[in-house]
Amino acid sequence: MLLYTKELVAPRAKLTQGLQRFRTQHLRQKYEKMLRREFAHSTIHGIQNVIEEKHIYARYFWLIVVLTATVGLLVIFSMLEHQHSEQQLVSVVETTQYPVYNIQFPAVAICPFNHVNWLRASTAEHRFLPRNADSYTRESFHQLLVQMEQLNFGKFQTLGALSKRNLTALANVSLIKLASYLAYRCDELFEPDSCFFDETKYDCCQLFVAEYTEKGVCLVFNSLISEESRKKKLISEFYPFKISTAGEGSGLKFMLHLNDTFLRAGTQVPFSMHLMIKESNQWSNSMNYHLYENTENFVSIDPMVIQTSKNTETMDPVKRRCYFEHERHPYYPYKDLPYSRTNCIFTCLQWSVIHACNCSMPLYLPDIDDTKECTVQDFACLHRHTDVFGYVKTIDQDKYIKDPRRGQLCPCPDSCNTQLYQTYLNVRRFDYFNATNTTISKRIKAEIYYGQRVLMKIETKLRYSFVDWVAGFGGILGLYVGASTLSFVELGYIVARLLWSLLKDAYAQITSKL
Repeated sequence: MLLYTKELVAPRAKLTQGLQRFRTQHLRQKYEKMLRREFAHSTIHGIQNVIEEKHIYARYFWLIVVLTATVGLLVIFSMLEHQHSEQQLVSVVETTQYPVYNIQFPAVAICPFNHVNWLRASTAEHRFLPRNADSYTRESFHQLLVQMEQLNFGKFQTLGALSKRNLTALANVSLIKLASYLAYRCDELFEPDSCFFDETKYDCCQLFVAEYTEKGVCLVFNSLISEESRKKKLISEFYPFKISTAGEGSGLKFMLHLNDTFLRAGTQVPFSMHLMIKESNQWSNSMNYHLYENTENFVSIDPMVIQTSKNTETMDPVKRRCYFEHERHPYYPYKDLPYSRTNCIFTCLQWSVIHACNCSMPLYLPDIDDTKECTVQDFACLHRHTDVFGYVKTIDQDKYIKDPRRGQLCPCPDSCNTQLYQTYLNVRRFDYFNATNTTISKRIKAEIYYGQRVLMKIETKLRYSFVDWVAGFGGILGLYVGASTLSFVELGYIVARLLWSLLKDAYAQITSKL
């Protein structure tokens, strides 16, 4: 019988540790071999040299090169990402040969200096005054009509004397209804058969409709503000009108006349007109021309289109510094009236009237729901705030301009899409003769047309769009590590296989212990 001592038996613990070391070395060699095999044909430059170089120093050299290139890639990528996140905008001239038939012909408004047709003054008394009105009330009503002759928004200086009278009996008179009733009708101003557009004769009253502007009731062509104008768009797909030609005789032509019986005896208001050029969806325009009697007026228009790319719609309007037509400024409550900077300013003025006098003036400004219309009893308040309503301030102008007027600050951003009109007015004397060859006074002839058949189009867009970001990233990726999209697929595939192998080996170890 053979006897074994304890010294001849190997300790089990040491044997187990040796097997564990053997297994760990085996797994490490397995993973190293797998990584060598996978990266041997990698499309990422430098990785092959790190794997296949025989000398250890050469491997370290290429490893340092790859790491340095990766750091450079990350630095340049952070700069690229910063530029993209800034969302800088740039305006470029897209073309200088944009045909005029691609844009709507501007809306043209005719606003008389004198807003009152005195032939209807007597009937206005019966319509708007109570039957038992006394002489003082009738005199107050007459003074009201005199003040309404030249009353425009913001020009309330002349209301001071009228506001001192007792106007309680006129408190129920609606100013907007009264002004609409006294305003000149289309057939009372336009000479018959004098309206032409695009070399085609039209009935003037089919072209011009009554609308409210800051000048009161005006006759407007090619507009979309009033309900009647919007109905035209539903009837005709070509409304608002466009033209393809330019030069004299190609645009809008008309002639105005005045019957002296329309005027108040002794009035000092001349027979003149405000000519307003605006966009179809624009409420009004503070910049306008004066057309005087016995003149022939030629207005040449050079439009310019400014558009903002749709890829900026995801930006914050504050950062974009403009609003699209469908977007709404916090102080812009309208749904039917598209946003524009001009419309926003007139809305701001309406809010100013509401805050100062607790009423609104839909005769001159866009109406706001659930607000009371100003009456003659509010004239005192309007008179006190004339310097506020008649002057619009811009942001930060007080830093550069010393102006004692209070004014109204309207923080209205620009419109993202708009049309600008550079206008030129040429005037010459006009003597009109009738069939008997005798001169008939007080005629105004006007012609509005494009100066040229092409225009400039400017587009504002993101300086670095997502496509630019992808292109820039692809460029620096190829420059620093020579990689591409397929390289990322390849790297993901290798990492996935490595993880799968690790999971399989870990599972095998757990099951072997059990």
